[in-house]
Amino acid sequence: MKLLRNPARQLVKTLVVCGALSAMGATQLFAQTIYTLGGLVADNGIITIGDKTFSGFGWQTSDPALSSQAANLAVTAFIGSDGVYYLDFSGALTENNLQGSSILLGDLSLSYTVIANPGSINMIDQAYTPLPAAVPGSGQIIIGETVANNQGVVVANSTLTLNPPVLSDPPAQPGDNLNINPSENQLYVSKDILIIAYAGNVVGLTNVEQSFHQVPEPGTMLLGSLGGGLLLFLRSRRNARRN
Repeated sequence: MKLLRNPARQLVKTLVVCGALSAMGATQLFAQTIYTLGGLVADNGIITIGDKTFSGFGWQTSDPALSSQAANLAVTAFIGSDGVYYLDFSGALTENNLQGSSILLGDLSLSYTVIANPGSINMIDQAYTPLPAAVPGSGQIIIGETVANNQGVVVANSTLTLNPPVLSDPPAQPGDNLNINPSENQLYVSKDILIIAYAGNVVGLTNVEQSFHQVPEPGTMLLGSLGGGLLLFLRSRRNARRN
């Protein structure tokens, strides 16, 4: 006769496995459904994970190709193995100037609102993944980010210039970290992405990622409380059996 597994003990084992995966470099521990940016905008969509809520998604551009690409971006919120909360925009944002004879410019503005409840955010970090085809001298990507509080006051901003073939970030650059001082529980984020492609080249990004930091990190607290609570539960059951 096969014994049934103890569900609580099995859940503790699952947490241990998650911890092992974290040590091995697993990116996501808690992930939400993947949305499209176009769907979120059309439905006034909201993504909630842990203590973070993301809403008010939008984009603006005068380039029809970039607008179509933006609508198809996959948007995911997750807690990383480091306990940090992430918002990820995955998909191609490119300017194709293979047939052109001059500079081609594309400007795209992405925006959203993030709320921490409870808690408050004291820093937003940013990271980017380049189009693999980018070569030296093919163009530039200039990214300006502005963060405002719920009164509309700008509390942080930055400008990054990424040059092929090193379009990715990390490696860290000055201005990567948008420090929020004093910290805020609700922030409006606007990211302006200017893509410059020289003649005969395709330049762009395949991933735009934001991370949201506060002390202590709520994702780390969540993992710790889950593990600690389950261990206490198992101990109490063991003591009850003995009695």
